[in-house]
Amino acid sequence: MTLTPKQVVRAALVGVATFALIGSAAAAPINLIENGSFEDVKQANGTWSIYTKNFAGWQVNRTYGVELRNNVAGTAFDGVNFVELDTTANSWISQTFDTTVGQTYKVSFYFSPRTGVAADSNDITALINGASALTASGSGVGASGNVWKQYSFNFVAAGDLSTLGFKAGGISNSYGGSLDNVSVTAVPEPASWATMLVGLVGLGAITRRRLS
Repeated sequence: MTLTPKQVVRAALVGVATFALIGSAAAAPINLIENGSFEDVKQANGTWSIYTKNFAGWQVNRTYGVELRNNVAGTAFDGVNFVELDTTANSWISQTFDTTVGQTYKVSFYFSPRTGVAADSNDITALINGASALTASGSGVGASGNVWKQYSFNFVAAGDLSTLGFKAGGISNSYGGSLDNVSVTAVPEPASWATMLVGLVGLGAITRRRLS
């Protein structure tokens, strides 16, 4: 059967759309962090608790733990839960995940200073394999509730396992910044995008030949 020019164009457009959807699905980032928004631990609405063990995917400081809040003293960025790391004193959490040597990964998280608390008590530092990578800070003086801001950075994996940690900094007084919506995703290699582009160009060339 011979296709009309209009049918060829329609088929080509469907092919391009399908190719784009397949490429988009293949490139969809997968979060390597378990319980990144802290929703896997059940906390009653409007309450908070300090956990020193069994914190769904995360290792915690066994002495000071991690403070989980369900929309109390601020609201969560994602879901209903968020955490504070200055519990009864400055504390930390960490999580180890699989990585590929030489692969670049993006770390993303959301931070908010605590309402009414000055910047020198709100610091949260992100660490990769124990080394400081980025410090989030800010003043909550004059703020009403949580004011979330996204922070991100890249790192290149040096081993089959990598560890992401967060620790409270500044004044250790049980009043500190909040953390939510943590993710680690692989950064697509330039070659993968080039392959998709070559495929689309080739499909366009085939369409032009059929129309000529």
